[in-house]
Amino acid sequence: MGNAGRYRFDDLGWLQFERLCLALLDGEHVRWEERDFGRVGMAPDGVAVPSDAARLAAPTLVVVAFVRPSRRWRRRRPPELQRLVTSEADRAPVRSLGSILVLTNADEAVRGVSAPLVQLGPERLAELVDADSGLRLRVPSILGVGDPGRLIAPEVAARSTADVDAASALAPVFVPTRAYARALDVLLRRRFSVLTGPPEMGKTAIARMIALARMTDGWEAHECIRPEDLWRAFARDRAQVFVADDAFGSTEYRPDAAERWALELDRVLRALDDRHWLIWTSRPAPLRAGLGSVRREHGLERFPQPAEVQVDAAALAVDERALILFRHAKAARLPERALDVVRTHGWSIVNHPHFTPERTRRFVAERLLPLAAARGLESGALAAAVAAEIREPTEAMAASFAALAPEHRAALVALLDAPPGPVPERDFAAAARRHSGSGLSRTHTELVDRLTDHFVRVVPPSAVAWVHPSWRDLVIAELARDAAARRRFLEQCGLEGMLLAVSVAGGVAGERALPLLVDDADWDLLAARLEGMTPELDEPAAIRLLGSLAAALDADVPERAGHELAALAERALETAAAAWNGCRVAPAVGALESWLALAARVPDPPAAPQLARTWFELVPTDAVDLGSRDELARFDEWLALVEVLGRLAPDELDRLRFPEAQRHILDEFVRAAATAPAETEELVAQALNRVRRVAPDQAPAAFRAKRALEQHEEPWFEVRFETNPRRPEPAPVDRELVARVLRDLG
Repeated sequence: MGNAGRYRFDDLGWLQFERLCLALLDGEHVRWEERDFGRVGMAPDGVAVPSDAARLAAPTLVVVAFVRPSRRWRRRRPPELQRLVTSEADRAPVRSLGSILVLTNADEAVRGVSAPLVQLGPERLAELVDADSGLRLRVPSILGVGDPGRLIAPEVAARSTADVDAASALAPVFVPTRAYARALDVLLRRRFSVLTGPPEMGKTAIARMIALARMTDGWEAHECIRPEDLWRAFARDRAQVFVADDAFGSTEYRPDAAERWALELDRVLRALDDRHWLIWTSRPAPLRAGLGSVRREHGLERFPQPAEVQVDAAALAVDERALILFRHAKAARLPERALDVVRTHGWSIVNHPHFTPERTRRFVAERLLPLAAARGLESGALAAAVAAEIREPTEAMAASFAALAPEHRAALVALLDAPPGPVPERDFAAAARRHSGSGLSRTHTELVDRLTDHFVRVVPPSAVAWVHPSWRDLVIAELARDAAARRRFLEQCGLEGMLLAVSVAGGVAGERALPLLVDDADWDLLAARLEGMTPELDEPAAIRLLGSLAAALDADVPERAGHELAALAERALETAAAAWNGCRVAPAVGALESWLALAARVPDPPAAPQLARTWFELVPTDAVDLGSRDELARFDEWLALVEVLGRLAPDELDRLRFPEAQRHILDEFVRAAATAPAETEELVAQALNRVRRVAPDQAPAAFRAKRALEQHEEPWFEVRFETNPRRPEPAPVDRELVARVLRDLG
């Protein structure tokens, strides 16, 4: 295969091809004028041919020409490029051209013009795309008209844990929006970006395409639900991009996720550099709740201001909407009748107030062909049907869900009772059996096959996940409406189902709270389930449950629900304390913090677990060894316990005689901290921060010691290079732009 065959430049259409060429010429001074076929510009000082050291003689006429294949010529092009280049050369506003540069998707050779000419056609453009990873990062739409896997080294693919297949499948329909450009700009400067916005607006798509483009440059890509996933894959000597999709919960706020990130975030942010990036995505309500918890509970001093790292993906300009519709229709390889529907009704689709990328995907993939086949529909009726599909996609989704066999509906309900992230197929089938009541007549393979692509997607090698979080939203809503199914779910649910029942900040705008607790019977069933489940929970699971109950008590819920929640929380506290007191191992600081934080929110908390057991297990009895990571970690854990008790149980801290009994330990640590070896500086600095908070009389000396350490370490978020990726110029917001974009569907 020649280079030209590696990329289907025709499939980009006029506007995307033009933006690819402008990105190639980024930095050159060209005075542009628009043309129907692209752009023409004059470079008074000449231009450098991309990847070539020599500059073309000035002045240079630059022609960006997208030549559409002709239907009449059966995909061959008429000899059009020669005519338009000659015409532009003849009308050039200078007496003598020094050179002409032509960038085109056509393989027709231009000859006989009045100045030396360099032509970058499909062959040369393919070479430039292959050679320029930065271009692929700025204009990732090019990956969708080629094979991105060809550019990913096998060892990179093998080490990556991200869903590369899903990202590659996304590439043919992805449009790099202004939100993409802003996210990339933030990452290049800050190495950390938070993509936020309502559901269905493409936050996950942006993160995955950045990761895919980076993989073509040798970077590993990893998806991480929790910080432990990040550290498991982290390697200082390899370039890596990490994506924490729905960092604080997919369709509702998950307090345990916020807690995990809060505990590790300072360390994570210190680890980022120009070869290690982190991208969070989140709906606005979970993000607000999560960041509030991060700052309130852990006082992270180095967390950047929202304006520095947050990118709002909520708004789409008309040119971006038109390209999204174009790419979905182009990738679907639709018959001519369906393409006519898109071209005819494109403006009403693109200009619809409920337009989202996900609704466009569903419309093209699931509803367009039936509409196109309904030849009896008059134009007005067809237009109304198209508008209805964009406005109310959940109606079609609900109808699809209702049409499923009971065991398939049970399988989707069971997926609500599964941990976040992809679920192994066998675990998925086992949960479906538990929730189906009468059992399953199909194997797990048959079950998954029926649901794949429409409701769930297969994540290699053998796991399933929701096709889109909006499906999870819909199944939650359907379950909440069905009293019998809701109660059966509460009777059979595990921890994940219980967390869903008491969740808050769910739904599109964070309006959904306690979705499965509609009446008294629901509360009774959940209380009975909690009674039997809590004593069996390990500490991490108990922390998740206690944290979710605390978040629910903090939420704005009806008064009656608040009373029911308080009673549920008191019972959970009592059973958790009894379980920990009966265990030979003292509870961890995180478990005690969750217990005390929830106890502070209920009117009649039970007796606390035995706090002194954890204290005496951690409290240092001698000077801390600054060269021992284990000893420093234990010292930091003890200081964390001091913080927790000072905030939530100050009387207990007094009984343990803090700080008097440990003053000599704190004095010695602060005095010696500045001499810590390089390999433990990070842990020492973290402990110094805690000392400043828990022992005010030590704060000045701890501050000076930390400043001395910082002179040795690399500054956090040091900007080693600045760049501002070229963003598409605003296009005219009118019907003509949409018509021009969709004309390339032919």
